[in-house]
Amino acid sequence: MISSILLSLIVSLSIMCVSITTKGFSGVVYASSGVSVYMATVMAYGPNGNGYDTTDSSGQYSITDGLPTGTYTVSVIAQGYLLAEKENVEVVVGQETPSINFYLNRSAGISGRVTEAGSGAPIQNVMITASSSDGGDFGWYAMTDANGNYSIITNLDTGTYNVTAFFPEGYFTKSVEEGITVTAGSERKGVDLVLDPSGIISGIVTSTPDGVPLADATVYAMSDEGEYYGYTQTDAIGHYRISSGLGTGTYTVTATYQSTNFGFVEDVDVVAGTETPNVDIAILVSPPEPSGIITGRVTDTEDNPIAGASVTADGTEGHGEADTDSDGNYVIYSGLGTGTYTVSASAPGYSDAQITDVSVTVNQETSNINFQLSRIPPAQSGRITGTVQGDANPIPEFQNPIVMLLFAVSVVVILTKLYNVKARRYHMPPK
Repeated sequence: MISSILLSLIVSLSIMCVSITTKGFSGVVYASSGVSVYMATVMAYGPNGNGYDTTDSSGQYSITDGLPTGTYTVSVIAQGYLLAEKENVEVVVGQETPSINFYLNRSAGISGRVTEAGSGAPIQNVMITASSSDGGDFGWYAMTDANGNYSIITNLDTGTYNVTAFFPEGYFTKSVEEGITVTAGSERKGVDLVLDPSGIISGIVTSTPDGVPLADATVYAMSDEGEYYGYTQTDAIGHYRISSGLGTGTYTVTATYQSTNFGFVEDVDVVAGTETPNVDIAILVSPPEPSGIITGRVTDTEDNPIAGASVTADGTEGHGEADTDSDGNYVIYSGLGTGTYTVSASAPGYSDAQITDVSVTVNQETSNINFQLSRIPPAQSGRITGTVQGDANPIPEFQNPIVMLLFAVSVVVILTKLYNVKARRYHMPPK
């Protein structure tokens, strides 16, 4: 189910936002028989492409680009309702796949406020997740606003949920102690969380005896009593920063590289609410081959970032690859000897692009290798038509189209990244 896939991905990643203008499906979305839903989102995603659109005031939707021939999952997200999807929908360029219809059931809601312990100050931009206590498919997320308020009002069926502030920057992860029981069509208010400030540990991980920075090393911090812990990964130049889950105490900080190599530093003093810098770790390991670095950004033709795009560099002196982050940025930092490369960018739903004759020098950065990708045009796309009907939803605050649009955009971005990962895992060439 899309709900379980999205929840696990959203919980493990920060929210990624990108604006995509697409066309390729048409139909009508209803909340109950004959009643249209404004700004519901219909999405199609698969290994070959993706597209989405939001319904207008009469419930009409139309997506006409980004969908080459292939098999797609078609989903509907509407604020205040459970997610719905249909798998294995066949699309053929220049043809219409009709009668892909849906019925939406009401969602419950959970809302509250997140504040700092002691001061009572609101905490902004904290991810709050609601996951089914019995491990079911239902669950969703929200981010706190400037006043610390959050509202999760999508994909919560009647049942009991665990509500968690997930790895908040500068604070402890915290869950509501008791399960939160909700009923579809109604909202449970006042589910508040008070967060304790975390200590912060930062530094750099290098190989020994060469002193080469190690990217993608995993760094763990554990207090000597085992009460507190946190972890992160090093960036492209070996830096790390653990900023959640660390209370006042003395820690051992351990870094692992390629699963079998590790190094550690003991007796690291941490005070909650402050940063302990320069906790550097050396690992006895053969350093990676010296490499140049290529950096840049991938956007659409309106300069909106494309998250999860795949970027590769190929030349006679090596090969490297990377995915873009939520801002469309990428860093290729391994496998690149001194030489000239062709750099390519691809993302489902977009036409590929290349930049040739990119000069790379070992231990130096080649920056601003940027791409603007164009959507696959309507002439190269298929279409799907259908209707979406569902329960009447009596809760007025569930009708917030702007928030729902942001949710939908995040979903498309995450699913794009998911299919990029699968394609590389199975060595599928870009299409």
